[in-house]
Amino acid sequence: MAVITISKEYASQSEEFAKKLADRLGYSILDRQIVAEAAKKLRISPSEAQSFHKERESKLLRLIDRYTSSVVQKVVDRSYGRLDDKSYHDVTVKLVQKAAAEDNVIIFGWGAQCILADHPKAIHLRVVKTLEDRIRWLCDNMEMDERSARDLIEREERESAEYVEHYFNRAWDDAHLYHAVLNLSRIPLDDAVEWVAQWIENTTAS
Repeated sequence: MAVITISKEYASQSEEFAKKLADRLGYSILDRQIVAEAAKKLRISPSEAQSFHKERESKLLRLIDRYTSSVVQKVVDRSYGRLDDKSYHDVTVKLVQKAAAEDNVIIFGWGAQCILADHPKAIHLRVVKTLEDRIRWLCDNMEMDERSARDLIEREERESAEYVEHYFNRAWDDAHLYHAVLNLSRIPLDDAVEWVAQWIENTTAS
């Protein structure tokens, strides 16, 4: 049983890595998109909410109350700036801590590598790729030109770096924050998933 945090360079296929790893290990996964969906479900009627009953999703709903979901939703919608939203940061910390208490969970983003830096069961991973590969991925999958792709990467990564530095006084790309940094430009995605899964299974079995 472990808590896995995943930090990433933008457009490094980190989302795909996280989902594949969650499926391989049978873990729940907590990310902004899932929280946004949970936030929507929390605002519908009880009868409608019954359709939101899959085991992993039900586990997530136990972590999120209406206040938490509304604050996080502001950031998902990007209607407010993260850096100046202290309420968002406070809720994020509580949400990550609640998720970590559940065990068998992958926490994707949220500055979780800093929030759970001293958690005894936490394993911190970072997923990276070369800038060229990330630009190519955006051009191929998001129908963007190279300049737009580069600008998007720079903007997203600047925001993430500023958030971690502002609230945790740490460098977002500091390799010392992580147990392992996975370069998916050098390691095939599925190989990386299997290697990490086996490592975690061996670690948690001992």
